[in-house]
Amino acid sequence: MRETPSLRPRFLAPRSGFTLVELLVVIAIIVLILGLLITTIPQIRRESRSAVCLNNQRQLNIGFTAYYGDNTGRFMGVDTGLTQWDWVQGQSNLNGQGFETINALKKGRMWNYINGNAEVYRSPFDPFTPFQRLRTYSFNAFISTGEGPMWGGPPNWMVNTMGRIPVPSETIVTSLEYDHRGYNINGFGIDVTGNGIWIDKIAAWHPTRWNFSMGDGSTLSYNHAARQQDVDYFMTLPTNGIYWPGPDYEWLRRHMVPGMFQ
Repeated sequence: MRETPSLRPRFLAPRSGFTLVELLVVIAIIVLILGLLITTIPQIRRESRSAVCLNNQRQLNIGFTAYYGDNTGRFMGVDTGLTQWDWVQGQSNLNGQGFETINALKKGRMWNYINGNAEVYRSPFDPFTPFQRLRTYSFNAFISTGEGPMWGGPPNWMVNTMGRIPVPSETIVTSLEYDHRGYNINGFGIDVTGNGIWIDKIAAWHPTRWNFSMGDGSTLSYNHAARQQDVDYFMTLPTNGIYWPGPDYEWLRRHMVPGMFQ
């Protein structure tokens, strides 16, 4: 008797592995993802560091304002050892080598207002180790007991009360400074007479931007107009006096003492 063929469907054996086309597609996707990661991770890291840097300056600004309220409307000094109420008490050069110890921070009037957190004084962009440089930030030398009048300010003029800051939202309070003498000596300022002379130099470590805190408590990340390679060169010269006119100088000049100069 002839056996009736089975009516059960026949299933193909599962295929193993990828075809060449599928493998090439997978490789292309992986390469695309890696390319996106390579370009975006550094940017994400910079933005994260910038957020920390701006927050540090915000805390310093809050401490500066709180001290003002606790001391009958008197600012802490923005110098680094000129007066006993300066925000830090910096050491002077020893054997030609500038340095700053933790005691310079602890003895300053700011220390208690940022809960003794030394990290607040340093930007994450600062390439130096804490053993080389403890502090990245400086205060506007035209505020309180800084050196502003020495650099083109009106004779005997100084913003020594909140009411004398004409435009707080446009007035720089803190900035990142690179002082080649080993630590940031005194406040931060430039010659505001319009001659293009930079007395001090903004640190060039944050690509394309300079970070600041402002008189109204806000922070600002300023996108400078100069090419980064020019900023890298001019802002790391081993001298305090450089000539660099242009839109960045003019912007900084106006925001050091807004309302006082045209």
